[in-house]
Amino acid sequence: MFINDIAQRCCACMHALDETAACSHCQTPAQTEQPAPLLPLRTLLAQGRFGIGRAVEQNGDGITYLSFDAQYQKPVYVREFFPAAIAVREEGLVPLVMQGCETIWQECAQNFTELWRKLQRLRGLSALLAVTDVFEENGTIYAVYDYTECVTLREFLLRGKQGIITWERARTLLMPVLSTLGSLHQQGILHRGISPTTLFYGTDGKVRIGGFSIWQARTAHGELNANIADGYAALEQYGVDGKQGAWTDIYAFAAVLYRALVGTDPDDAVSRRHNDRLMVPAQIAERIPAYVLNALINAMQVFPEDRTRTVEQFRAELTASPAAVHQSATQRIRHSTSNIPQVQMPPPKADDSKFLALKIAGIILGAGMIATLIFLLIHPATRESMFGMFEGQTTTVVTVTDPVVHDVPDFAGILLEEVEDEYSGQFQFAVRYAYHDTMQEGYVTDQSIAPGEQVSPGTVITLTVSRGPGSEIMPNVVGRNINQVRQELESLGFVVEIGQPVVNTIPGRENTVEHVSLAEGQAHQRGSRVLLRVWGEVE
Repeated sequence: MFINDIAQRCCACMHALDETAACSHCQTPAQTEQPAPLLPLRTLLAQGRFGIGRAVEQNGDGITYLSFDAQYQKPVYVREFFPAAIAVREEGLVPLVMQGCETIWQECAQNFTELWRKLQRLRGLSALLAVTDVFEENGTIYAVYDYTECVTLREFLLRGKQGIITWERARTLLMPVLSTLGSLHQQGILHRGISPTTLFYGTDGKVRIGGFSIWQARTAHGELNANIADGYAALEQYGVDGKQGAWTDIYAFAAVLYRALVGTDPDDAVSRRHNDRLMVPAQIAERIPAYVLNALINAMQVFPEDRTRTVEQFRAELTASPAAVHQSATQRIRHSTSNIPQVQMPPPKADDSKFLALKIAGIILGAGMIATLIFLLIHPATRESMFGMFEGQTTTVVTVTDPVVHDVPDFAGILLEEVEDEYSGQFQFAVRYAYHDTMQEGYVTDQSIAPGEQVSPGTVITLTVSRGPGSEIMPNVVGRNINQVRQELESLGFVVEIGQPVVNTIPGRENTVEHVSLAEGQAHQRGSRVLLRVWGEVE
C-alpha cells in the first residue's frame, strides 16, 4: 500500500500526480532523477513508510529531503546524516566512510542522534518544527520532522517595500522564537546557525526555527564542511579562541533582529574584530526604541566574554526591565570600552540633511559616564534615546512615546512565568490549566485574544497553560536496538517490559525490536505498559 501511495506523488511538491507527464501543481516532470550522493527519488525508508522526494538542503552534516509519510498521508521532511567531507555514495543507499575517518564518523553520528532525539522530546514548542521520529537504516541515521507551508524569514522581509519591519512587528514575530531558543539552551542544545535563512515564516503567521546541525558542521577548521552564515555567526565559530555557549546563539539572534529592523546584514564578526561598526540610518534609528538598540549592542559584542550571556538577560534588556538596566550598566563598567561597537550612520550629504553620522559610545571617559549613559538610554521617566556624539559635535535626541494600544503577541509555547515577567506591564493575565499531549508542563497552549489583535493597556487575557502530556506518541521502534528503544520509551513515561528472545536465523538483527505491543505513531497514555519482543542471537 505504501509503495503505491508514494509512487503517485510528485517528488518535488508531494501533490498527487495525474496522468500527465508533469505535475499539474509545480510542473516538475514526473520522471525527474536525483544524482548521487543524494538518495534516489522514491527511495523507501522505515519499511516503506517514508518515500524520499527532492533534496531541499545539503550542508556539513547531512541532507534534508521533502518526503511523504504514507502512514499519515502527509508531506514531511526527512533529514539524513551524511557528512560529505568524510563519506561518499556513488550507488546504493549506504554511505561509504572514507578510510581513516571511521572514528570521526562515529562521533558525529552519535552527536547527530543525540541532537535529534533531544529535539524530538521538545516537539511541543510552538516555534520549533516538531520532530516525530529518529531511526537508523542503511548504515546511517534519519530524523523526521513536520512539513509546513513557509518561506525563509529573509524572503518574508524582502517582500516588504523597504525590506524591514517595525519593532512592534518584530517583537510579535520573534520573541516566541527567543523563548524557544531559551528552552533549547536549558536542554543543552545550541543551534549555532540562527540566521534569516534558518528561521521560517509560516502561513499561520508564526516564525519557527529550522536548520539544525551538529556543532562540527557549525565551526570552522574542523573535520566537516562548516556552514557559517557570515554576519550572523559569532567570532568563536570562526576558529578564533573563545568558548561557544548560549551567547553564541544570542549573537546570531540579535543579528537577525538587526537585519529585520535596519534592512542590511551586519558585517561579519571577523571584520568587526578590526573595524567594529554597526550602521543605522537616522530615519530608521528614530523608529527603534533606545533600549532595543542598547540590547542589540550588548548582544552583538564581538568578543564572547563581553556579550550578553543568557536569553533571560537579553529578553529583559529588550523590554527595558529595571534589573536589565542595572546589569547592563554593571557590564559596561566591567568590560573594556574598546570593545563597545560604534553605531554609525552615513555622513550628511550636501543636499540632504536627513542623514547624520551616528556613533554610540565612541569614547566613554570613566565608569561614571558609562552608567549615566545607560541610565539615560533606558530610564522610563525620560524615554529619550541618546545615541552619542556626531560629527561636528551635534547630538540627536529621539523621543519614544508609548503606543495607545498594544499588539497582542503569540504566547503559545512560552513559559507562563516568562510571559508574566515580560508582559505584565502591558496586559493582565488570567490563567487556566489543562493537560496537553504535545506541550510541556508550564508552557502556554492557548490564549483568549488572538495574536496580532490590538487592545488597550491592561486588557485581561486568559492563558491556557499545559499541565504536561496525558499521553505520548509511540515512536517507530521495530528494527531498532533494544537498549536505545528502552531508554527512549522510559523517558516518554512508558513502562517497558521485554519478553523472551525471538528465535533468530538472520545475522545482523540480533538485539533489535521484533514487535511492540502498542501501535506505533499513535498516542498512548503515559504509564502504559509496553511489551517488546526482541530478536535473539543467531542460532
